[in-house]
Amino acid sequence: MTVQTTNAVRPRLRGDVYFTAMPDGAFVRSTRGSVFLKGASVHRLLTALAPALTGAATLTELLAAVPTPQRPSVRKLVGTLLERGFVRDTGSDLPHSLDDDAAERYAGPVQFIDSFTDSAARRFQDFRAARLVCVCGPDAARGFLSALTDCGATRLTLVLPDPDSMLTVHRFAATLPEVPAELAFVPAPSTTDGADATDWETLLRTADAVLHLADRPGAGSREAVARLCARLGRPLVQGLATADAVWIWPVRTPAAPDGDGDGDAPWRRLLATRTAAERRTLRAGPCSDGLHRGPVAELAAIQLTFRAYCHLTGVTTPELAAMARLDTTTLEVDHHPVLGPAPASSDAGPRKPGAEQDPARRVRLLRAADPVPDPLFLERLAVACDRHVGPIPDVRERDHPQSPLFVTEAKVADPGLRTEPRAVLGAAHTAHDARADALRRAAATALELARQAAPRPAPEPGWDLAAERARPVPAPGNGRYAHGVAAEADLDRSALACTLAALARLVPVQAAGDAAPVPPAELTAADRQCVELLTTADAHWSVHRVASPAAALPAFAFLLDGATVAVQVHPDAATALSAGLLDTLLAWQLARHRRESGDPDPTGGTTPEAVPSVQPRLAATDGADQLATTLEQLRAAGLCAVLQVLDDDPALAELVRFGVRVVIDDA
Repeated sequence: MTVQTTNAVRPRLRGDVYFTAMPDGAFVRSTRGSVFLKGASVHRLLTALAPALTGAATLTELLAAVPTPQRPSVRKLVGTLLERGFVRDTGSDLPHSLDDDAAERYAGPVQFIDSFTDSAARRFQDFRAARLVCVCGPDAARGFLSALTDCGATRLTLVLPDPDSMLTVHRFAATLPEVPAELAFVPAPSTTDGADATDWETLLRTADAVLHLADRPGAGSREAVARLCARLGRPLVQGLATADAVWIWPVRTPAAPDGDGDGDAPWRRLLATRTAAERRTLRAGPCSDGLHRGPVAELAAIQLTFRAYCHLTGVTTPELAAMARLDTTTLEVDHHPVLGPAPASSDAGPRKPGAEQDPARRVRLLRAADPVPDPLFLERLAVACDRHVGPIPDVRERDHPQSPLFVTEAKVADPGLRTEPRAVLGAAHTAHDARADALRRAAATALELARQAAPRPAPEPGWDLAAERARPVPAPGNGRYAHGVAAEADLDRSALACTLAALARLVPVQAAGDAAPVPPAELTAADRQCVELLTTADAHWSVHRVASPAAALPAFAFLLDGATVAVQVHPDAATALSAGLLDTLLAWQLARHRRESGDPDPTGGTTPEAVPSVQPRLAATDGADQLATTLEQLRAAGLCAVLQVLDDDPALAELVRFGVRVVIDDA
């Protein structure tokens, strides 16, 4: 559908638009996308019209030069190009005072802006007037000086570590054919606190943007400059050189401080995906081997310059909202989307406002939300699976045997930095289901770790699932206490999974009573397959009926070589048996692999409290009815179930949607 164009429109073809002839039409492409325009004469019209689409003439003036029979076709074509974003209306552009010489010399930078937004000349003019402060070493300073000069910057201050660096960069500037009109070289004060704090504030207070390439992660450099810019309200474009890469942050602005005081969410996301040893190396600084010097530093400076130029001219792209990683070995740059701010550590940071702690409102919103089935869940969670900055830094199958069950391992980053990334396993009879199982478990684990990392109100607000009212979350250590976490397709399934997992943790792991009968007629094909595989493998396994915390709910313990490997509780005995058999087969499969390979437990002993698998595997039909049955049995047993919405990591919670925690305790 084409837009209605007015005669006053001044159409301008964006500089990044290309088109080519195709059978029965033309193919048009730009950074905004592509489209096939059908029509035998479309390519001919585009070829003739493109030189006139400069924004200097109105549509009326353009049509006046076109033969009358072709005017409707030209009007329709211009309207289609406007609608698709290949052409824009320059009639509303802000005025500018660039002279012809500057407009010609900087036609490239202006055209770049014009490819993304309006008033390109005015935006470029404002960039030229901006005061830029670069804090860096001498090698990076050369990159900043060259790149910013090419961009047309006129006011530049280079803050360098010592007089020798200043002299080196001054000599380099003398070799350039042109430098900014206002160019200053300033020695960096030694610290950002104490006697030198005033000097730093003087340097940065009047900057329109601060560009900082740091080679030390410590508080004396990267963190301190970030805090100071946040306090002064100055936009900051910051990069950190490590031994193997230079990390470049998204621009931090006063309007979007990442919600964590110093705007350092990407740094915490980066740390959370590392081992303890790697964290110590990143924090210790300075970087080793000089890889952040020479061409690497100059390339990093160019990357920071590009981000500053886009920020000051209003250009936005998805890559600019991501962290850029410049590999110091290959000099390649890739981008890593940062999934919002990671939770602050438990000893710092603000607590949630009271309105956000209202459990009734939060539960009501979740109940009104659309379900998130596996295909959509996996698609949405893709952004969280990033090996450098993702809450789920790694998802893989190759380290595990894929027979008879398919197995997927997902690593989960701890934003509180108390542990190294931990492993959770998913298993199923198909590869797709195993991956979905692993990612749902990983998402729930990540949200629980975020809850542990975030500041906690006392008492924590919760929602009594049976009484349908607000109730403080019980504290551990009193009565029959257990908890479970889950991230299922809707609130009822998540609440059911959490409640059943918590109940399973209250079950004594030693088998009791007689072996539970498993009539073959009641087993599904998958159950029979598990039994046949375990029997054929001569595995020493058994399943026992055990005492349930809620007497009417079936509970089973599954043993392998005399040790309990799974506990399952479910309103439907067949579902509990099916889930436990699969967990038992998985335990046998992993144990066999460990014996054959000599590898340690792939989960690293991270199952909560070293209890065997208690994560329920819900049936496809589970939901509100099974939850109601479970809650009724809890009430009869003198227990209560209190739900918490896991949204301490808001960005991850938005993707997962139904991540919750349920605490069971005496009523």
